[in-house]
Amino acid sequence: MSFSALMVIVSALCFLLLLGCTSSKPTTKLQPELEEGKYIGLITNEFEKDGCPWLIQFNDGMEDKYLIPIQLEQDFKKNGLKVVFSFHYSRISQGNCQMGQPAVLEEIKQK
Repeated sequence: MSFSALMVIVSALCFLLLLGCTSSKPTTKLQPELEEGKYIGLITNEFEKDGCPWLIQFNDGMEDKYLIPIQLEQDFKKNGLKVVFSFHYSRISQGNCQMGQPAVLEEIKQK
């Protein structure tokens, strides 16, 4: 068998192998879809010594962010609490906290 014939056979086998590797299984989502404008976050007080008594850590789909929740209800002031929430940014002073942006929570519930 010539070298070129062997290369054609090897190339054909590689092509068939690559075709067989594609998967048609549906992927499983790790999180259920949220309504538009809602986020999953984590309540934290780990930056209290930096002037941030309570923050909400969340990912906006592009990067991790922190919010300084204005008038966070006492029921939600639990370190490590997972929440689902919606918000809008506020122009209120953030005081000494430089970790996030002040926000008014429009809706919040425990996840």
